[in-house]
This record gives sequence, structure tokens and C-alpha cells, in this order.
Amino acid sequence: MNDLFGLEDQPALVVGGGYGSGRLLALLLARAGARVAIVDIDADRSESVAREVSGHAIVADVRSADAAAAAVDEAHEKLGGLTRVANIVGLVDLRPFAETEPAQWDEQLRMNLLSHVNVCHAAGPHLVSGGGGAVAMVASVSGIYGARNQAMYGAAKAGVMSLARTLADEWGPHGVRVNCVAPDITAVPRLTDQMGVPLEQALAAMDAMAAAEGVPLRRFGRAHEIAGPLLFLLSDLSSYMTGQTLVVDGGTMVHFPHRTTADPS
Repeated sequence: MNDLFGLEDQPALVVGGGYGSGRLLALLLARAGARVAIVDIDADRSESVAREVSGHAIVADVRSADAAAAAVDEAHEKLGGLTRVANIVGLVDLRPFAETEPAQWDEQLRMNLLSHVNVCHAAGPHLVSGGGGAVAMVASVSGIYGARNQAMYGAAKAGVMSLARTLADEWGPHGVRVNCVAPDITAVPRLTDQMGVPLEQALAAMDAMAAAEGVPLRRFGRAHEIAGPLLFLLSDLSSYMTGQTLVVDGGTMVHFPHRTTADPS
């Protein structure tokens, strides 16, 4: 086998790997030859994906530091090491800033930032002592620019990107790379299922919204289009990249934000 990605026989952990982009990343890692462990809060999801990749299922809520540490240690034991770690965990709570409460901030920060902190705390010693590796986390474009109703989510995701930069600096001398992917709206199952219509209809509605909002590619992303960049960041193809955030937004951030009458689109 031509080991294009440098992932053959590498022990890889996917946190939040039971669903959507996490599941697809686990499948890609397995196809690239990695040995994969799946962490998910839902046992059925974790076990289902583990069967698909002939990997290991681990059930944990990584919002808890103790649970995250136990899950990472279990993955290290089952895989016989750990060189690749991906964290897909995140969930947005949309509401105006004035309507947010301290308890909601606490939950959003625990879900979208501290879950990453907890996993990195647990995985770091394994990666450093093992001679290096790569970490890839999912941030969001909401952490790069202002987004109405996303004060909590955006602040947490900005923290994820800052965490990646700091860890890249601290862990780089030990051969550990840390990067992020920052998606825009993506048609993951959680969103399309909530629309209550057949998948094809849900995707068409989302794409029409993207076109109306001026997304250059005239559609929103798909789950596999987040999994692919994550695979790249975990692979040897990105071996000189660290502390970076790949924006995956269909080109939204590249165009002039105001439409003019001369704009034919």
C-alpha cells in the first residue's frame, strides 16, 4: 500500500467520532491505514462506528476532565500508543447576548472549549512522551468574525483557535503539531434532521439559503468536507503546519461583504 498520508498503522483517536463529520473522519483514517478508537457520549453510536472501522469504542462525556482523561488513557492502552488526536465535539446555543445567562455560558464553554482543553490535557503527555504526533480540533468561523446570537459559541471557538496556537508553540519542540478547522454552516445530520423533511429537500433548502446569502460556492458544506481537511491536518501531508486554522466556508470570507447594483449575481 502506498502510504500517501503517513497514517499506516498510526494509533488515532477521534473524539466525537460517533456522528457526522467525526464518523466520516474515522472512516477516512481507517482507509488510510490508521488504527482507530472512537469516543462518543452515546454508546450505540460509538460502537456502530467502531464496527465500521474495526476499531475500539469508548463512551465518555469529555466535558468532564476526569472522563476525558480516562477515555484518552483507555484509547492509548487499546491502541498501544497514541499519535493522532481529533476532537469534533461542539454544539451551538443560539440566542442574543442580552438573553444569555451565566449557566448557559458555563455549559457552552464546557461543551465547546473545555472539552478540547480536557482532551488536550490528557493526550499531551502521551504525544510528547511518544515522540510526537498531531492534534486537529474543530473551531468555527463564528470565532473569527462577529455573529449575531452566537456570543457564547463564538467566544468558545475563538478560545479553541487560541488554544491551538499556544499548544503548537509549547509542544512543537517535542514534535507535536496542533491545528484547527473552522467551518461555516455545514449540513451535518444534526441540522438536516431538525428540518423535518427528506434529506434531499433539506439540503436544497440549505443551499438556497447559502446562495441568497452570497456564499461564493452557492451552497453550504457537507460533513465529508470537514472530515477531509481534518484528515489532512492529521497526516504527514501537513507535516510543516502547526498553530494554524483552516477556514472551510465555501469562500464566504473572501468576497466583499456588501453587494452592489453592479454585482450580476
